[in-house]
Amino acid sequence: MRAALRFATILLVAFTTPAFAATPARVETHHFTPPAFAPEKVRVDVHLPPDYDPDARPGYPVLYLHDGQDAPAVRLRETLADLYERDAIAPVIVAAVHMLPDRMGTYGLSDRQAGTAVVANTKYGPVGTRAHDYAQWVATGLLPAIDARYNTRPTPDARATLGWSLGALAAFNLGWQYPDLFARVGMFSPSLWLSDDTTDADTVQRTRLVQRFVHDGPPRVGMRLFLGIGDTEETDDRDGDGTNDALDDVRDFALGWNTDEASIEAGTGLRGLAQSGYKVDADHATAPGRSDVALHVLPGGQHNQASWVELLPQFLRWAYTRTAPPLDATGTTLGWAQVPSAHVPARDVDIWLPPGYGDDPDARYPVLYMHDGQNLFDPALSYTGVDWGVDEAMTRLIQSGRIPPAIVVGIWNTPARFPEYMPRKPVPPQGLDFGPGNGPPLPVERIASDAYLRFLVEELKPRIDATFRTKPGREDTAIAGSSMGGLVSIYAAAEYPDVFGRVGAVSTHWPVGGGLVIDWLADHLPYPATHRLWFDHGTATLDAQYAPYQQRMDRVLREAGYVEGDNWVTRVYEGAEHNEAAWRARMDEVLVFLLAK
Repeated sequence: MRAALRFATILLVAFTTPAFAATPARVETHHFTPPAFAPEKVRVDVHLPPDYDPDARPGYPVLYLHDGQDAPAVRLRETLADLYERDAIAPVIVAAVHMLPDRMGTYGLSDRQAGTAVVANTKYGPVGTRAHDYAQWVATGLLPAIDARYNTRPTPDARATLGWSLGALAAFNLGWQYPDLFARVGMFSPSLWLSDDTTDADTVQRTRLVQRFVHDGPPRVGMRLFLGIGDTEETDDRDGDGTNDALDDVRDFALGWNTDEASIEAGTGLRGLAQSGYKVDADHATAPGRSDVALHVLPGGQHNQASWVELLPQFLRWAYTRTAPPLDATGTTLGWAQVPSAHVPARDVDIWLPPGYGDDPDARYPVLYMHDGQNLFDPALSYTGVDWGVDEAMTRLIQSGRIPPAIVVGIWNTPARFPEYMPRKPVPPQGLDFGPGNGPPLPVERIASDAYLRFLVEELKPRIDATFRTKPGREDTAIAGSSMGGLVSIYAAAEYPDVFGRVGAVSTHWPVGGGLVIDWLADHLPYPATHRLWFDHGTATLDAQYAPYQQRMDRVLREAGYVEGDNWVTRVYEGAEHNEAAWRARMDEVLVFLLAK
């Protein structure tokens, strides 16, 4: 470790052990000397969870908390202990970073690419003059040191950053400028009033810095934000709309300000997170959901530590809950939030249980694993606002006797959807060529489908089989998906033929790489006597490209000994497009083929 970091443990404090814990929670305190701030030292208190295991896999998520000196005032230790005792959150390491003497200079915004601070001049003095130095130290000094000393999951989805007031700007800045390191951001009472031009109220509205960052984009794919704000934090109302500025600024940040096209073009409007592609839960306080952005308005909340005490457990549950908010779905569903993996980023997993699952304790059920889990059951979560209707189709088919009762496991995708769904072994060493004019080849080492399948086979399936009354054998385990999800489904059966016995490949995206997956499958298809394969495509939009590739694949299937209409089906749906609505329309046929005996 670099000497400049001066990572020195100076204190080990044991706290009262919660009744459930064999090993007490504890705090280890370290002092750092960031080169840009020398000789000043930064104190960091690392809160370890009860039963912290330095060898556990896949490691622990880490929350980087600014204004760490306020941890006692916001009851961090007590809140964590309470949530752990109720098993309300998964274990997390919290690195509470104490502020430097120049708080106004340290906390603020920066431009990582330019290597400079983005300073806001206010009547109190300049804000953020050292923000770039601070962000760089956290990203390149503190973070590697924490990862080296503790058993962490060193991936963006497992790193969060939280702050209040000016510290909320520091949290946002790390998430926005370093999306390769941080994918979760918590902001309590954020100072979103900072602007580039303070001439009058109108110029402040137009030049608010954080809002401009979002307006100018691009969006940070995979980033999730928790915005906590009290509704009585101040009385100022610069735009005269009857809502105080603190609440207005947060809502504008999330939902946009004057977002009609004319205002945006005239420079009198700003795109918010919602206009940048993020799904916003604008009523998280009363109806928490699974959107990218949670806007939590605290009734009676003010700009003080007492209100942040109330917001802290809400944030921690949002960031680290074990149980995902419920779906709007037919039947019984259970949601596992942010399932960790040693191989791929964490993701939500939804489990749909068939009618009567709890009636017979001896009954066991086949399992269908499906990719793009957020598109399966609840239209509010689906990419297009239309879901596949898997819950309705399963209920209908089971009740009519067309299929036996079965469990469906919906595995959410992540921003790494393409690398995770692209079969790796068919790709040559020089990478995946997208063709002329489509950019450079994707390096083979960035293709993560083998890691994704290890998550399914080595981590998720054993947990499903241990938790639910499943029939775990190959003949009762199916896997299905659409487009790239179709590719990874047939790849899963080829790579793990003893695990997956039935495949549903809907609108399979064969054209990628010129059909190289088809050529690879010619020598790697699972044995016809033990497998059933479904393929289909439409004839409109992207599906219009698929016919010659599917015909090529059909020849491979025949040569491998598959019999069409028996253990293999290819369907063509005239006029069907490449979207969720089209896949919903034919879901009954797919499910009957995969699950009927």
